[in-house]
Amino acid sequence: MLSRHSFNALLKTLEEPPEHVKFLLATTDPQKLPVTILSRCLQFHLKALDVEQIRHQLEHILNEEHIAHEPRALQLLARAAEGSLRDALSLTDQAIASGDGQVSTQGVSAMLGTLDDDQALSLVEAMVEANGERVMALINEAAARGIEWEALLVEMRHQRALGSSRGRSVASYCDGTTFACCTWQRHGRHRAADA
Repeated sequence: MLSRHSFNALLKTLEEPPEHVKFLLATTDPQKLPVTILSRCLQFHLKALDVEQIRHQLEHILNEEHIAHEPRALQLLARAAEGSLRDALSLTDQAIASGDGQVSTQGVSAMLGTLDDDQALSLVEAMVEANGERVMALINEAAARGIEWEALLVEMRHQRALGSSRGRSVASYCDGTTFACCTWQRHGRHRAADA
């Protein structure tokens, strides 16, 4: 942030700007700006884009540039961007560079250090089925790929929230003795509570 004297100089310029100058001030901490500056500004509060908006824009750009891509790869990039189109474009550029001019699900997954949905879903299924051998095999596979563990946990939580396990509710795997699961209906989807 600027010093008090710098803000005073900026205020003088804002009050009497040259005719050919337009100021655009951008900050993530507007509360740190003096009230005298804020009162002379038209404020726009920008919000993060949702995953579908980002995915759609990436798809549009890649189609215009005639770059081969997989829809699932774009979904992974959009989610990794966490609402920032700039970050999504940067990640897409990296994916194109590392994918020899195309954007593939496998390449994006490796680049981001994440498992794709099927792998995370397989891990959730193995855990729900209490198949320790399969769980360890999948975890070893994930470790060999160098995935980020936090990203894996987020993806597993996402899969649980979706409540789908290859067309079945995760709760349908629970027998009531091994896991205390309950399902509930919300917006037409079955979801499983914490097991």
